[in-house]
Amino acid sequence: MAGFTRTAGDFDPVLNLDAGSYTDGSINEITSAATVQPQGPKLTFATITFTGSSTTGAQIKACIDTIQQKTTVHIYEFTTTTNDTLAVAFYDNGAWGSDVTATGAGTLDQAITDAVGEAVTITATATFTN
Repeated sequence: MAGFTRTAGDFDPVLNLDAGSYTDGSINEITSAATVQPQGPKLTFATITFTGSSTTGAQIKACIDTIQQKTTVHIYEFTTTTNDTLAVAFYDNGAWGSDVTATGAGTLDQAITDAVGEAVTITATATFTN
């Protein structure tokens, strides 16, 4: 039986198709500095900061719908502070490019700006309160 190194590594995989006893050494290989999220796919995190004031529910819906044109939103949180922000975690990782903070044609920034009708700023981190 062929073996392969899992780049994400894990112990006792959720789905095990070929080695019920876990005797194949490559199944439980571990890799240094490889983050493992056993409950789901690798997520992309982003915070969208709106430049206008009084962001509406329709704008938030348009933002979520835009993100989901290429990905699936896993979790989000809208916060009204000095600048309204939308923190999101979504997957497929990389579907909106390797740099979610990029600007210009074809980027997440441009797609959201077009959808909500105002300029936004995107950072590649997200904070959720609960």
